[in-house]
Amino acid sequence: MVDSDLRFEGKTLWLILFLAFAGGWVAGALGLGGGSIFNPLLLSMGVPPKVSSATGMYLVTFSKIAACLIYFLNSELCMPFALWIAGWSTIGSMIGLGLTNIYMEKYGRQSIIVFFLTFVLGISCIGIPYFGYRELKDDIDQGISIWIFRDMCDQH
Repeated sequence: MVDSDLRFEGKTLWLILFLAFAGGWVAGALGLGGGSIFNPLLLSMGVPPKVSSATGMYLVTFSKIAACLIYFLNSELCMPFALWIAGWSTIGSMIGLGLTNIYMEKYGRQSIIVFFLTFVLGISCIGIPYFGYRELKDDIDQGISIWIFRDMCDQH
Protein backbone atom coordinates (compact mmCIF):
# COMPACT_ATOMS: atom_id res chain seq x y z
CA MET A 1 0.00 0.00 0.00
CA VAL A 2 1.06 3.56 -0.60
CA ASP A 3 0.35 6.59 1.59
CA SER A 4 -2.56 7.74 -0.57
CA ASP A 5 -4.41 4.39 -0.34
CA LEU A 6 -7.50 4.44 1.84
CA ARG A 7 -7.50 1.90 4.63
CA PHE A 8 -11.04 0.65 5.08
CA GLU A 9 -11.05 0.44 8.85
CA GLY A 10 -12.25 2.47 11.80
CA LYS A 11 -13.37 6.02 11.14
CA THR A 12 -12.38 5.90 7.45
CA LEU A 13 -14.69 2.95 6.81
CA TRP A 14 -17.66 4.65 8.43
CA LEU A 15 -16.89 7.93 6.65
CA ILE A 16 -16.77 6.20 3.26
CA LEU A 17 -20.00 4.31 3.94
CA PHE A 18 -21.77 7.51 4.99
CA LEU A 19 -20.43 9.53 2.06
CA ALA A 20 -21.32 6.78 -0.42
CA PHE A 21 -24.88 6.60 0.90
CA ALA A 22 -25.34 10.37 1.09
CA GLY A 23 -23.62 10.99 -2.25
CA GLY A 24 -25.68 8.33 -4.00
CA TRP A 25 -28.89 9.70 -2.52
CA VAL A 26 -28.08 13.30 -3.47
CA ALA A 27 -27.00 12.33 -6.99
CA GLY A 28 -30.16 10.28 -7.52
CA ALA A 29 -32.52 12.79 -5.95
CA LEU A 30 -31.18 15.79 -7.82
CA GLY A 31 -30.33 14.07 -11.09
CA LEU A 32 -26.66 14.93 -10.78
CA GLY A 33 -23.93 12.76 -12.18
CA GLY A 34 -22.26 10.66 -9.53
CA GLY A 35 -18.86 11.97 -10.59
CA SER A 36 -19.78 15.48 -9.51
CA ILE A 37 -20.35 14.15 -6.00
CA PHE A 38 -17.71 11.43 -5.60
CA ASN A 39 -14.69 13.00 -7.33
CA PRO A 40 -14.44 15.97 -4.94
CA LEU A 41 -15.04 13.67 -1.96
CA LEU A 42 -12.28 11.29 -2.99
CA LEU A 43 -9.90 14.19 -3.65
CA SER A 44 -10.65 15.66 -0.22
CA MET A 45 -9.79 12.30 1.36
CA GLY A 46 -6.32 12.39 -0.21
CA VAL A 47 -6.90 10.04 -3.15
CA PRO A 48 -4.65 10.97 -6.11
CA PRO A 49 -6.46 12.74 -8.99
CA LYS A 50 -5.84 9.89 -11.48
CA VAL A 51 -7.35 7.34 -9.11
CA SER A 52 -10.21 9.65 -8.12
CA SER A 53 -11.28 10.37 -11.70
CA ALA A 54 -10.95 6.72 -12.74
CA THR A 55 -13.00 5.58 -9.74
CA GLY A 56 -15.65 8.21 -10.43
CA MET A 57 -15.94 7.13 -14.05
CA TYR A 58 -16.14 3.47 -12.99
CA LEU A 59 -18.97 4.21 -10.56
CA VAL A 60 -20.92 6.30 -13.07
CA THR A 61 -20.67 3.59 -15.73
CA PHE A 62 -23.26 1.41 -13.99
CA SER A 63 -25.88 4.15 -13.68
CA LYS A 64 -25.38 5.16 -17.32
CA ILE A 65 -25.79 1.58 -18.53
CA ALA A 66 -28.96 1.21 -16.46
CA ALA A 67 -30.37 4.48 -17.80
CA CYS A 68 -29.64 3.50 -21.41
CA LEU A 69 -31.23 0.10 -20.87
CA ILE A 70 -34.38 1.66 -19.42
CA TYR A 71 -34.67 4.10 -22.32
CA PHE A 72 -34.08 1.25 -24.80
CA LEU A 73 -36.69 -1.02 -23.17
CA ASN A 74 -39.24 1.82 -23.19
CA SER A 75 -38.50 2.50 -26.89
CA GLU A 76 -37.39 6.04 -26.07
CA LEU A 77 -33.78 5.67 -27.17
CA CYS A 78 -33.02 7.31 -30.51
CA MET A 79 -30.33 4.96 -31.79
CA PRO A 80 -28.90 7.22 -34.54
CA PHE A 81 -28.48 10.05 -32.03
CA ALA A 82 -27.06 7.67 -29.40
CA LEU A 83 -24.50 6.32 -31.86
CA TRP A 84 -23.62 9.86 -32.97
CA ILE A 85 -23.00 10.95 -29.37
CA ALA A 86 -21.11 7.73 -28.58
CA GLY A 87 -18.80 8.19 -31.54
CA TRP A 88 -17.94 11.80 -30.79
CA SER A 89 -17.60 11.07 -27.07
CA THR A 90 -15.13 8.29 -27.84
CA ILE A 91 -13.08 10.55 -30.10
CA GLY A 92 -13.16 13.38 -27.54
CA SER A 93 -12.16 11.04 -24.72
CA MET A 94 -9.21 9.69 -26.69
CA ILE A 95 -8.00 13.19 -27.58
CA GLY A 96 -8.45 14.40 -24.00
CA LEU A 97 -6.65 11.39 -22.56
CA GLY A 98 -3.79 11.82 -25.00
CA LEU A 99 -3.38 15.53 -24.24
CA THR A 100 -3.63 14.90 -20.50
CA ASN A 101 -0.91 12.23 -20.67
CA ILE A 102 1.33 14.58 -22.68
CA TYR A 103 0.84 17.32 -20.06
CA MET A 104 1.53 14.96 -17.15
CA GLU A 105 4.68 13.56 -18.78
CA LYS A 106 5.98 17.04 -19.55
CA TYR A 107 5.31 18.63 -16.14
CA GLY A 108 5.10 15.57 -13.88
CA ARG A 109 1.92 16.86 -12.24
CA GLN A 110 -1.64 15.59 -12.08
CA SER A 111 -3.11 19.03 -11.40
CA ILE A 112 -4.65 19.21 -14.88
CA ILE A 113 -7.11 16.49 -13.83
CA VAL A 114 -8.16 18.47 -10.77
CA PHE A 115 -8.52 21.59 -12.92
CA PHE A 116 -10.84 19.86 -15.38
CA LEU A 117 -12.86 18.18 -12.61
CA THR A 118 -13.33 21.60 -11.01
CA PHE A 119 -14.24 23.17 -14.36
CA VAL A 120 -16.88 20.51 -15.12
CA LEU A 121 -18.29 20.77 -11.59
CA GLY A 122 -18.53 24.57 -11.94
CA ILE A 123 -20.30 24.31 -15.31
CA SER A 124 -22.69 21.75 -13.78
CA CYS A 125 -23.45 24.04 -10.84
CA ILE A 126 -24.47 26.74 -13.31
CA GLY A 127 -26.09 24.62 -16.02
CA ILE A 128 -28.29 22.29 -13.96
CA PRO A 129 -30.25 25.04 -12.15
CA TYR A 130 -30.45 27.16 -15.32
CA PHE A 131 -31.85 24.44 -17.56
CA GLY A 132 -34.04 23.09 -14.74
CA TYR A 133 -35.53 26.56 -14.30
CA ARG A 134 -36.18 26.88 -18.04
CA GLU A 135 -37.92 23.49 -18.14
CA LEU A 136 -40.09 24.35 -15.14
CA LYS A 137 -40.94 27.74 -16.64
CA ASP A 138 -41.95 26.09 -19.94
CA ASP A 139 -44.21 23.66 -18.03
CA ILE A 140 -45.82 26.52 -16.12
CA ASP A 141 -46.30 28.54 -19.32
CA GLN A 142 -48.05 25.54 -20.91
CA GLY A 143 -50.38 25.22 -17.94
CA ILE A 144 -48.81 22.00 -16.63
CA SER A 145 -48.89 21.77 -12.86
CA ILE A 146 -45.42 21.21 -11.47
CA TRP A 147 -46.77 20.19 -8.06
CA ILE A 148 -48.53 16.94 -9.00
CA PHE A 149 -47.07 13.50 -9.40
CA ARG A 150 -47.52 11.87 -12.77
CA ASP A 151 -48.36 8.24 -13.31
CA MET A 152 -45.14 6.51 -14.34
CA CYS A 153 -47.09 3.80 -16.15
CA ASP A 154 -49.06 6.26 -18.27
CA GLN A 155 -47.80 5.94 -21.86
CA HIS A 156 -48.91 9.20 -23.51
